[in-house]
This record gives sequence, C-alpha cells and structure tokens, in this order.
Amino acid sequence: MQTKKTLCIIDSDVCFSSLLISRLQKFLPDIVAFQISRNIFEERPSLLLDNHFVLYNQNEISEEQLIKRCSPTRMPVLIPLLRSTPPHQPKDVLMLVHEVEAKCGLGRIPPSPNSSVQTCLVLSFVSKEEREKHVIRQIKQSRRHFKNIIRLDVMPGILMAEDPEVYTPSEENRRTEGISELLHRLRLRSVSFSDIPGYLEPDPYGDLRFGKPLHSDDIIRAHSHTILTLISRTVRYLNDLHEPSLLIVVADGLSFTRMRTLCRNLSHLEILTPFYLEKDYMLCDEIDQLQKAHDGTSHLDYPYEIPKKPFHSGTRKERSMTLSRSS
Repeated sequence: MQTKKTLCIIDSDVCFSSLLISRLQKFLPDIVAFQISRNIFEERPSLLLDNHFVLYNQNEISEEQLIKRCSPTRMPVLIPLLRSTPPHQPKDVLMLVHEVEAKCGLGRIPPSPNSSVQTCLVLSFVSKEEREKHVIRQIKQSRRHFKNIIRLDVMPGILMAEDPEVYTPSEENRRTEGISELLHRLRLRSVSFSDIPGYLEPDPYGDLRFGKPLHSDDIIRAHSHTILTLISRTVRYLNDLHEPSLLIVVADGLSFTRMRTLCRNLSHLEILTPFYLEKDYMLCDEIDQLQKAHDGTSHLDYPYEIPKKPFHSGTRKERSMTLSRSS
C-alpha cells in the first residue's frame, strides 16, 4: 500500500487553517494535512522533517527561516500561502491544489490500465497562452511514460499555437495543411489507420501532430462523426505499434454539445478553468454536465489566474471567503 503524503500548514489562524484543510482533503484525498502555529514550530522544528509539503504564511515566517531548520537531505516542498504580488492576498485553494499536484506528479496523465494506448481530452476555458503552458508541460512529462505521443487540436485554426521562434522545421518536416485533406477523405470513408502516419508532422516538444487546416474553420465545421472517426483511426494506428502511446486531444472554442461528445469517447479528462469561473453560474453548470457525461479515469481542474483589480485582504473573514469559493 502506498504511503499517503503529509502536508503541514504554518498559520496561526485556526479557522482559516481548518477550512483550508477541509478543502484540500476534498481535492487531494491522498494527502494528510494538519496545522501548526509558528510557536509550536519553533519549539519542535523537527515536525517539518516528516512532511512532504509545507504551506506557510509569509507574514508569519519566511522561506529562509524554514530552510535553516530543515536538513538538506530531508527538505519538504515549501509553498507560500500568500501571493507574491501586492496586496499579497491569500491564494485560491485551487491554486494551492494545482501547486501541490504539480510538485508530486498528481496532475500527470496516467497510463491506461486496460490498453497500451491512453487517450486524453483537454478542454480549455483559458487563454491560448495558459492552455499551451499546460499542454506542453503535460507532453514533456508524458514522454517519460509513453513511447509515442500524438496531439490533435480540435479548434479553429486561429486558436492553434504557433511554433516557437527558435524552431525551424526542416524541408521534409515542413508544416502542411494536411488535416483538411484528411478530414475530406474521412468523410468519403477512404482512410485506413495505416494512412495516419502520412498526415503527422513533428512537434518541437517531442510529440507528433496533425498539420494546421487550410481554412480556420475546417476542423470545427467537420461533423462530430468525422472527428470521432479520426480519433478511432489514430488510436488503431497507435495500438498497432504495441508500445505505450498517448493521444492527447486539445479542444478550444467548441460548443458544449461537441465537448460532451468528445468526453464520452476519450478516457482521461482535464478541464482548464480560470479563477473567475465561480461567478458564472451557467458556465459552472455546463462544466458540471461535462463531468457527468464523462465515464473515464479522472477529472482535473487546473485554475489559472486572470488579472483583475487588486483588493485589500488579510482579515479572517476575507481569507475564509477565498477558500469558500472553491467548496
């Protein structure tokens, strides 16, 4: 049996810490969390050495003070409770969850328990820049576990990411609009799984992807059945390789009807959401329906911070409200 990871919260506000612990246990059931005050910590600094994570209030204790009391060979992961930019308000609990997940690998795409091929659907409600940060990180991490990785973008061409400036494809690997031709052939039912490699091109991050469409709306105008056929043909091709493989489908700018269709046909689901999401009740309800329509392995929320007007915080009431938003 795998030992649960422990998380220590250094904050003198008992109400805030208790509420934070209950929220963390909701999103991270495999984490055991508890709270200590700075006074207790100073009396028994060895408490830190037995923890995997330490969430600390920078107004009460600094990172330098924590490092001095830790052993170089037994250093917990230190995560600040307050944001680094003024007015240094408390982080949203989902931001803390994301940081913990990123540090211990909980947010990585798992191998499929039933097949050599895993399929992952990323539904994005954030900016293109934030979406790409997440997808690229997932692809780089997945290279440790999957021999072959194919990325399929189901979105308008204008939302697709550009190559980094330092990347220049060779002549034989030049960018094409092959996805438009492939979708046309799929509509005519003239594509076999063995044809898939001819429409793939190398990505700068170590995966393979389909070329951009000839017209921006070529993909989103395609019938859902055509997209699902493309997915099934690609999975069949990866299955034929008999190696651990991953198909990651990134969806952006689609209707919720099409999102639900994709959810029902891909195993692992990730939903990228901004912090202001809880204010949009209709959007929250639609996302809840997406989760209910998904029968796969898991659902992950990755919150991203949207710049907004700063407001003063620091009182216990305001800190509790920050946590309550994510309940």
